Amino acid sequence: MKFKLSLITLALATCSSGAFAFDFGVTSANTQSSTNAKWACKKCTSKKSVIGQAGVELGSMNSDDDHAANNLKYTDGFAAGVNADLVYNNKGYRTEVVADQLGSEQGYGAVKTGRLGVWNVEASFDEKRRYNADNAESIWLADGNSLIEQDEMVTQQLVKERKKSVIEAKLKLDNVASYIRFSNEDKTGKQTSSMTNGSIKAINIAAPIDMQTQNMAAGISLSGQNWLTELSYKGSWFENDIDSLQLNGMGYPVSSQAPDNQSQFVTLSGRYSLSRTHFNGRVTQGSMTQDADYVTLTGVTSGPGNADTQVDTLDANFKVTSTVMSGLRLRASIDYSDRDNRTDVRMYEQYTYDDLSGDFQANTPLDTTRTAYKASASYSIAKGQRIEAGYDRIETERTNQDREETDDNIFWAQWRVTGLDMWDIRLKGLYSDRGGSEFVYDQLSESGENTLMRKYYLADKRSSKAELFVSHAPLDTLSLSFRGYYGLDDYTNTEIGLVESKDYGYDLGLSWQALQEFSVNIDGGYQWIDSNQASAQTTNLDMWQADTEDQFGFAGIGFNYTGLSEKGINISADYSYAISISDSYSNGYNVLGDYESTSHNVTVQATYAMTEQTVVGLKYQFERYRDSDDTQLPTYYYPGTGPTGLNTLGVLNHDYDAHLILATLQYRF
Repeated sequence: MKFKLSLITLALATCSSGAFAFDFGVTSANTQSSTNAKWACKKCTSKKSVIGQAGVELGSMNSDDDHAANNLKYTDGFAAGVNADLVYNNKGYRTEVVADQLGSEQGYGAVKTGRLGVWNVEASFDEKRRYNADNAESIWLADGNSLIEQDEMVTQQLVKERKKSVIEAKLKLDNVASYIRFSNEDKTGKQTSSMTNGSIKAINIAAPIDMQTQNMAAGISLSGQNWLTELSYKGSWFENDIDSLQLNGMGYPVSSQAPDNQSQFVTLSGRYSLSRTHFNGRVTQGSMTQDADYVTLTGVTSGPGNADTQVDTLDANFKVTSTVMSGLRLRASIDYSDRDNRTDVRMYEQYTYDDLSGDFQANTPLDTTRTAYKASASYSIAKGQRIEAGYDRIETERTNQDREETDDNIFWAQWRVTGLDMWDIRLKGLYSDRGGSEFVYDQLSESGENTLMRKYYLADKRSSKAELFVSHAPLDTLSLSFRGYYGLDDYTNTEIGLVESKDYGYDLGLSWQALQEFSVNIDGGYQWIDSNQASAQTTNLDMWQADTEDQFGFAGIGFNYTGLSEKGINISADYSYAISISDSYSNGYNVLGDYESTSHNVTVQATYAMTEQTVVGLKYQFERYRDSDDTQLPTYYYPGTGPTGLNTLGVLNHDYDAHLILATLQYRF
């Protein structure tokens, strides 16, 4: 079953063309003595039939790199967008119109109408573009599933575009409620990919994207005074018009792409309350299928080479919560998940270990069963103090994989203090231990792998995590916050590969109402992720150790000035800085290269209320972005300056300053 929603997109475009933009406030609030100028209440009542704001923004973007649109939402040249947050009430009927920079590179629009508490219908359109590079160079140009060699280099843009349309309807009559939802999502553009001849030759390509995903969800529920039950359905259909890629005339194997597939699920759920005890349950039966051709060394197969893939799923959950005495609450739950791979086992031509061959091998269906048991208790030890602790056990069984069974035991606790004046303190801790059966190495799992290697998602692991959050308001006009965290993953029985990983950092925040008309907000933080890898310790000659150090930091400051509000003027500004660093070392030498990116962002905005309803403004945004990746290489390079046999898309680093100026017109109803 497929649903084409192009009419929805057209209808939304028609509805939105007459809308005007806004700033998300519901009424024309007096911001002179309030710092909540951006606060909005969607359910607030008003005697007016129309409330909200609408308007337009017009201006110009100046940037020589479209990557700036990922943050500023506009590309170089003329910029225009529509914003709206309107509510129309009429004799129990309510209609909402929402638009968020509709017309930009990341626009959103929605229309919702209905009778309060009875029924409503909503249609929305969401369009997003993600720019990765606009200077990729290659002699290979995509034409459908083929890459055609050109006489000279062609500059190509790596951008992903997503267009999503949704329509949804809900109905509630007494104890019966139902809903139905359709969505259609199209993804197009180009992305970085690569192809190899199976030996030492490889090329990076600008791979085309042409995908469509359609989803449907529907459900009906019955409810009583202390119970509710619901029967629901979810279906998804995915189509990829680029099911394979091939280099014309190069003798490269055909490259398989994401295959068409579909999934369907039926769920029965319910809840029941008995005095101070509450029960929740859910059972879901599903099936995921894929009817596509396997891609082999010689191309797309036909006839018996077709892959009729099917995985049946069963998920169940039961949870009970009970307040057994004053201040003491107990919780317990069990989750069950089963993945039964019912794909036919056949012989297919495929690669063998690090070698190109025409050998035939059988596909391996993988089954997984997971059961999670959870229990916890929450107790109020004093007024404004609560402690909570729990234990989780997760048992997983697998077939035809490196490890048939894993068992995770997780212990956690947290303590929260809210009873102290001007303080809020939260302390959390977690310890987990993963073990299981012996690793197996055979043709059904991973032949050719060193038996000392342990795949990190299956390996024995001990994890410790701690987090502290503190907020303090020493003055009515000042509040401070701090969050610190630390995590350690220790792969206890792994001798080759990832053996340890640390994740730690902090966040800081400050909010200060310096004057009645002037408020300041400051925040910042830093995060470190360190990973250690090791080789087989056989001889000193072939021993090696690799360390990866990732760092992420941010800082920001903003202010809002309302001292001229009597004259209708409001001024605000924000500045933010972000940095990302990744370094890799092997035996103390930085042979794998560094990555670093920094960005500075500034927003300055001034508005002037010409009348009680009409507000004009001027907005300026600036972004200074730099990134440098040492692994980026020119398309062609001299022998010895890069990997042998590799042709790239060129150096795709970013280095730009972008400026956006917008004039805004806003009408408040």
